[in-house]
Amino acid sequence: MPKQTFYNLATQKQEKIMRSAINEFLNNGYEKGNIGNIAKNAGVAKGSMYQYFENKKELFLFCIQWASTLIVQKYGNFSAYKEKEINLFDYIYESTTAMWFQIKEERNVITFIQNAFMGNYGSVTEEATKSMMEISNTYTLNLIRDGKKHGYIRKDIDDMMLLMFMTGAFAKIREYLFKKSDNLGQNILDEDFEEYKKQSKAMLDLIKNGMGAK
Repeated sequence: MPKQTFYNLATQKQEKIMRSAINEFLNNGYEKGNIGNIAKNAGVAKGSMYQYFENKKELFLFCIQWASTLIVQKYGNFSAYKEKEINLFDYIYESTTAMWFQIKEERNVITFIQNAFMGNYGSVTEEATKSMMEISNTYTLNLIRDGKKHGYIRKDIDDMMLLMFMTGAFAKIREYLFKKSDNLGQNILDEDFEEYKKQSKAMLDLIKNGMGAK
């Protein structure tokens, strides 16, 4: 985690440093990522970076946490479906397809996360993936508990068992999509929208048939 001096910065300054770091790691990888470049592009002194973070590894891992949290907070507002006459699974499908267009404005952040899932950051890959999964699990547990409350998810199965099922399904499909994009030599966001929508629908059907209330 960053030092308190980082949190003492204005929010806009924190964001500028994080986006500069993400772009540096995205373009040059973790091993070749340069703290000096990050500082220069963020408009801070190189020495100041070590007042905010202990070392490059701590900065990188916080980039993963920051990026994952940004996407969840910006595009993953699961509580919105409560205001609509809509089944949770249909809401996830609707929001997933809408997100396709929304997240293009965060292309670098999404690509950074994609690279982490694909294991492209060498020695810190395992820790990076762990950080992302912690954030994902918290979000997914909220979905499960709210789905049970509203009668869309089976109540006879333990929350943690459902979490294992749901995260496992999402992880395998995400891995499939990322590897497919990687094999084609393209970013996942460059995939045809209709193909993405079809795959999203298939994923939700699989999950719904396994854990949805009858």
